[in-house]
Amino acid sequence: MSKKKISYFIVFITLLLISCRPLFAASAVQTDHFMIRGFGGNVPEEKLKRIGRDCESSYADLLTLFGVDPYKSGKIEVSVYLKPQGGSKIIASASAAHIDLYADFNDIKILKHELTHIVIHKALPSAPTWFHEGLALYIEYGDIRKDRTESRLPFKDFSFTRLEARFRADKTQGEAYYYSWSIVSYLMDVYGKEKLKRVFKESGSFSDRFTKAYGVRLKDIEEKADEIFANYKPNA
Repeated sequence: MSKKKISYFIVFITLLLISCRPLFAASAVQTDHFMIRGFGGNVPEEKLKRIGRDCESSYADLLTLFGVDPYKSGKIEVSVYLKPQGGSKIIASASAAHIDLYADFNDIKILKHELTHIVIHKALPSAPTWFHEGLALYIEYGDIRKDRTESRLPFKDFSFTRLEARFRADKTQGEAYYYSWSIVSYLMDVYGKEKLKRVFKESGSFSDRFTKAYGVRLKDIEEKADEIFANYKPNA
């Protein structure tokens, strides 16, 4: 390839990258605990800043409720998409230290739900799925008895092992969320917030932490599951 052609090729690639830049990360805003980046176009900086403020405020509330320290392994990444991804808008989704949102997102309850997963993942990595999802639903909606949806059918021969298995099956996943929310509502109502904090402060496996914090075993909760589900259900 001649030098002239190489020069043209370099110019072409440079112009192509410049023109495509809005398709990728367009901007970034940093807060104390979050790195918020815009994707899919020029996400207005003010929207990123607003999301940053919402994240910090929600995060602070959760740290206080759980009695844990802030995330220390770098900032939590937040990707904010200007346009729909994969054919539908991203409402909110979270991994270990990353949240995806769309640019007009402003639902603090859902944001706290997703941040709950991040806090639990870091502070209590041994937590089972039922604890993750039950607590996240409680944070988002409050006590299940305040809900107005229909109650689910009784969970026969309940065990936490069977509950975890329901999360892995599409047909029973919705039920798994429901029963997890019911159990957490019971724990919060009967034992209060201080016992929840103790779960995060204790050591050992999740089962050990639970027993030390609440003074009962997970097996004890299993044995009274029918009573819990009968009393902690939506007020349809």
